[in-house]
Amino acid sequence: MMNRKIIVSVAALGLATGLAACSNDGDTSTTVEETATETNVSTETVAEETETVSSDASESAESGAAAADGAEATEELALASGETALVPQGVIDAIDKHGEASWGEPIAAEETDGGWIISYDGEHYVTWNEATGGAPIWGEIANVWINDVDGARELGFPTMPETPNTDETGWNQEFENGTIEWKREAGSTDAFEALVTKK
Repeated sequence: MMNRKIIVSVAALGLATGLAACSNDGDTSTTVEETATETNVSTETVAEETETVSSDASESAESGAAAADGAEATEELALASGETALVPQGVIDAIDKHGEASWGEPIAAEETDGGWIISYDGEHYVTWNEATGGAPIWGEIANVWINDVDGARELGFPTMPETPNTDETGWNQEFENGTIEWKREAGSTDAFEALVTKK
């Protein structure tokens, strides 16, 4: 029993001496402390960078989702009924650019085919999608497009306002994938027909 105590004491003393020897060695101690400090600094830096990258990725994903929905910032559009509709900022910009004061307040806002149609009284509309940036459409060309006459909706959204035909036979309007023309029938002074031409 006595021998065991002495052996255990000697082993404990040897261990303490070994540790003391390590801690007394100035270079080893400094190296250990520096390594521990560098590891902590390195860990903190990685954590901060990871947080920044995660944050940036999150913001980028949100921006990408907004762009994919065709919705930059969402804004409230006041309707003639007193209600409001939430629309992309691009719709508001298109209304400011193409809407006429004489049309009054919008009566409806409809999201369709990846874009928006804002309706006014008197068959006036402002259309918008990200590709076109918006255009007005009205009258018979609007009726042909809104009611999908001869597959007119396949032409996509209008890219510019309607213009008179150079031969004064009617009007035409360019769309993303073609043209709609409202023109006088041959030999007639008052009968018109719609011509839907796909690119």
